[in-house]
Amino acid sequence: MVKKAILNNDLSWIILEELRKSGVSPVGLAIVPDRNNGDWRVVIEARSRAYLSPDDVRRLAAMEKRLRRVYVLQD
Repeated sequence: MVKKAILNNDLSWIILEELRKSGVSPVGLAIVPDRNNGDWRVVIEARSRAYLSPDDVRRLAAMEKRLRRVYVLQD
């Protein structure tokens, strides 16, 4: 399957909306390129991470994994 190119702002908005649907609303969320594997990852500001439950962290990791199969960051 060919991945769709997407801007990091658009991808962060998709992730933020999905998190909000589950009741989580982090303040500082960014999508950054991951140079180790040529992909991307989600970074959440420390003060917002403090309010994430273990279930929220697992939900975010599953969301990242699912969206990485579909999207690649646009240059």
